[in-house]
Amino acid sequence: MAKNIVEVEIRKIPLEVEIPGLGGVEITNLAAEVENKMREISENEDVIDTLKLALLAALHFAAQAYIRGENEGGRRKEEEARVDHLIAKLKSSL
Repeated sequence: MAKNIVEVEIRKIPLEVEIPGLGGVEITNLAAEVENKMREISENEDVIDTLKLALLAALHFAAQAYIRGENEGGRRKEEEARVDHLIAKLKSSL
């Protein structure tokens, strides 16, 4: 199976990236998001250190993923509660 290696550049640093399940367009878009977030952080916090910028950006994206997971977990519980309620109604009807 051929590897799907994509060349991207973040903060003028060339990277060869392979992420299973993602194509070149998705990887390029994600790299652009990281670039933009790092730029935003450096403008707002006067951070020059590229490693520190990368870590702050990574923490930002990890927090977003965590919050999304928490929200989806809450939605799933709500949906399960609704299904349980409907099952109870059906059982009482029968």
